[in-house]
Amino acid sequence: MSDTREMHEKFGRLQSGMVFIKDNRKRMRLAFRLARHVARKWDYIAWIAPTASLKVRHYVNLVNESAGNIAVKIFFFSQENISGNDWQYLKLYNLASKYKIFCIIDDSINIKNTDSVLTKRLQAMRHKFEYRLLLSKNPLTTSIKDIYGQMMFLDPLVFNMTDTQFLHNFMPQFVSEHNMVKRWSVAQSEQKAIEMMQPYILACDFGHNVRVKYHEYWFELTNKEKKSYQQEKNELLKGLVHGGYLSVTQQFQYYYTLCMEKVVALRQILSDIAKRGEKVIIYLKYSGEINFLEETGLLDSYQYVIMTGNSNKNRASLLFEVDYDVMICTYKVKIPRLNLHECANLIYFTQTFDYKDKLYILSKFSGNNRKKLKIYDFWVNTQLENLIRDNLARKQKLLRNVCEIMTCHKVATYENLSG
Repeated sequence: MSDTREMHEKFGRLQSGMVFIKDNRKRMRLAFRLARHVARKWDYIAWIAPTASLKVRHYVNLVNESAGNIAVKIFFFSQENISGNDWQYLKLYNLASKYKIFCIIDDSINIKNTDSVLTKRLQAMRHKFEYRLLLSKNPLTTSIKDIYGQMMFLDPLVFNMTDTQFLHNFMPQFVSEHNMVKRWSVAQSEQKAIEMMQPYILACDFGHNVRVKYHEYWFELTNKEKKSYQQEKNELLKGLVHGGYLSVTQQFQYYYTLCMEKVVALRQILSDIAKRGEKVIIYLKYSGEINFLEETGLLDSYQYVIMTGNSNKNRASLLFEVDYDVMICTYKVKIPRLNLHECANLIYFTQTFDYKDKLYILSKFSGNNRKKLKIYDFWVNTQLENLIRDNLARKQKLLRNVCEIMTCHKVATYENLSG
């Protein structure tokens, strides 16, 4: 009970805070416990979440169920609408101007970018909210700077520095082994940043009961594929390169990702999975890869569903859950159903720079405690692929270190607060 009392006192005093809990139900229940504790000091709740979440009926039902009798006081706002729809933004602004608002931002990692319209608009009206509560599964996905944007919404005086000053203090420049100028934090700067924001971290629970076994596969391009890849790269570099670094690297990646060694390995893995009578999701980065796999005849022996941005997502999810054993999915698409308990295999046929995508995918398997989740990582031995792997490894190490620091600081866990 002392942890609960301390959390309530801290939140009541600061009128803002952060909760990092992976489980949706636990995270929401704790949010409304805090709301009830100060119920006499606010009129309505503004629940701000991604559109993909608000479109899922189960998600909204879970919010209302966790809220109980105060559910009638909730106004839902889409993060995308706040940034891209002036009418919705003004609706939130007017609501906060007229009433005392308890503002809850779920998936607060989406306000990490201080240059985004969403972050700028919420930051501009932060003072209008009586209480501010950020909810997220993870504190960061890219760099230690992810927490800067979130803390600026809660209290700009915590770091009391500009974006540039934060980078100089916590993410100094260095030259990577690939001769690229990068910014990255070290353990000491991560420790310092977490200590500064510590008073605002109300609770955290980074564990989940998914047992994971990783399988790494490295593939070589054939001489013909190497020659074709080099020709495509040269043609691209000779012309006028449009877009930034990320868009250019994505074009390079597409040139080598469809190598035949990967197809041979995928054929064998799918056969082994089918013999075990298990389900599998194959993640791709480009929709053109789906056509490629179909043209190879690799999928002819399987009933499969395709989940892309243009798919009927609810229908595809239901087919995969009930009838089909194979789903082919692109990274950015959000699977609407809340869990994938019956799926025991993930294949990353193509890799992604965005670590957030992989964290989201893994979160869909929370609660799968009957089977060990097997993840098959496909890598092609190119300089770019090695760069992607190093990048993901750094982000994974950073997140693990930050979570350990928060845990060592004796932040209350959900279990300690459940009394």
